[in-house]
Amino acid sequence: MSAPTSVSVLVDVPAIDRAFDYAVPEQFVDRVEVGSVVRVSLAGRRVDGWVLEVDPPTPPGVTLQPILQVSGIGPSSDVIDLCGWVAWRWAGRLASVLRHGTPDRRVHSRPPIHPRPPARGIPDPVALDLFRRGPGTWVLEWPVDADLAPVALAAASLGQALVVAGAADTVTAVGTALRRSGAAAARWNRDFSAALGGATVVGGRGAVFAPTPALAAVVVIDEHDPRLQQEESPTWNAREVAIERARRAGVPCVLVSPIPTLEARRAASAPPVPAAADMAGSWPRLEIVDRREEDRGRTGLFSPTLVERIRTVRASGERVVCVVNRTGRARLLACRSCGTVAACERCGAVVRQDEAGLLVCLRCGDTRPLVCAACGSTALSNLRPGVTTVREQLEALVREPVIAVTGGSRRTPGDAIADNVGVVVGTEAVLHRIHAAGLVALLDVDAELLAPRYRAAEESLGLIVAAGRLVGGRRHGGGTVLVQTRDPEHQVLRAAAAGDPSDLVESTWREREALGDPPAATIAVVGREAAPAFMERLAPIEGIERLGPDASGQWLLRSWDQRLLLDALAQVERPSGRLRLWVDPLRTG
Repeated sequence: MSAPTSVSVLVDVPAIDRAFDYAVPEQFVDRVEVGSVVRVSLAGRRVDGWVLEVDPPTPPGVTLQPILQVSGIGPSSDVIDLCGWVAWRWAGRLASVLRHGTPDRRVHSRPPIHPRPPARGIPDPVALDLFRRGPGTWVLEWPVDADLAPVALAAASLGQALVVAGAADTVTAVGTALRRSGAAAARWNRDFSAALGGATVVGGRGAVFAPTPALAAVVVIDEHDPRLQQEESPTWNAREVAIERARRAGVPCVLVSPIPTLEARRAASAPPVPAAADMAGSWPRLEIVDRREEDRGRTGLFSPTLVERIRTVRASGERVVCVVNRTGRARLLACRSCGTVAACERCGAVVRQDEAGLLVCLRCGDTRPLVCAACGSTALSNLRPGVTTVREQLEALVREPVIAVTGGSRRTPGDAIADNVGVVVGTEAVLHRIHAAGLVALLDVDAELLAPRYRAAEESLGLIVAAGRLVGGRRHGGGTVLVQTRDPEHQVLRAAAAGDPSDLVESTWREREALGDPPAATIAVVGREAAPAFMERLAPIEGIERLGPDASGQWLLRSWDQRLLLDALAQVERPSGRLRLWVDPLRTG
């Protein structure tokens, strides 16, 4: 192969989404390849970029500026192609995606490729069977209380595997198990060089863009985890990217979850396969406290039953964890007479009172009079729980120190709460910093069940799964997950109590179809200052529904033909100014 004389470089500048040609000085000819991270001059500035093509066609008589520096190895050509697909699928800029496949620390040489599968440890036999089926997307229904490492061992037994998980504690545990088994394991993205050498890659959502020159299997652990989705534009989801990457490589992709999502079920080559005979027994013992009966008219977060359970568990020396709704959730309105939470009669989401005195659904926009649908009362109260206030109340109740934990709390060594801490309260983040508990209490589960998000049911069930992993399954006599609710017959709670989400899957799919929510349809949210200009440039197209702008100035685009919508978005020239363009986001507000 002749030495390269020029390259096409995509510059890492947010406002520019195109490549420019540069000359390759003689001192760099041996170091330049597709994917190389380089330094170039652009309009008087020095900027980073990625080599997309070597020796591109250049018009005669054009003098090219030279690249200034070769910084190191970047994404491989197959990853660059994958990033191009991601940029189209989620209507983003290619540079924004390529950053996820670029190492934080520069790597300048490629090690020999020597995948090293596990020499010890026992891979899960059901998972191993799925991987041995060959190319395709397979869904493994995993027990709530089971260790996830055997799935990764099964994937790594085939050679270099790509293991993706949303939770940092899961990534750490799986990586540790792989190394103890004798397998070569690379933590993404700090071990970029090891990944180049064929080690099994373990990491968060960004690991789907890791270099895998000897890729043999892909596995997504807890594919239901919302942390697998990028919340900033482009809003790509690691599960979907993993499926596409495995398809392009011709290797099996196994999606693992106790509660497989609708997206996973639709992508699967066959129905989900349970990993154990007693799946229901792996779920935690669920205790439902009906707050309508226990504390009618009260708005505090601690019912008499919960207070008694906390005292009993602490008397036995076991840990208590209390979880309140995450920051930024909508306020709930509860009837002062019967205690029922005000919810939309059309889609079941939370409602709020507008300036005209009507109840307005935060999800579908439906309105109705300010009247309790259960008893007809017009007296409703706002429920506003907060971690700080809850910690103070709980400390007074149990008469011992209580630690508060949120996503922004200072990390402790090992990212875990010390085992001698008996009572902890916090947001969902607390569930990933504790190893075990005798009681996990979800103080305000209605804020999750009725949240104005189309994935509220799946995310609520995921919260119960995370709590269940701390207390253990009922088949082994584990602890208890206690939920306080004003809707004890909610389908999510029934599914968790039975340890069987199958009925919930069917009802959720019917709801998504009726409302046009993903994955039944593809949606795009367009917002911020440049949104009006973008919408003006987007010509009306039959098959694409346009809604908006809403009160926040956002538009919603919807189509049952995914390619139609994505191609239309790709053809719009981006206007200047700030633009929010979210495709199939977890949240639309």
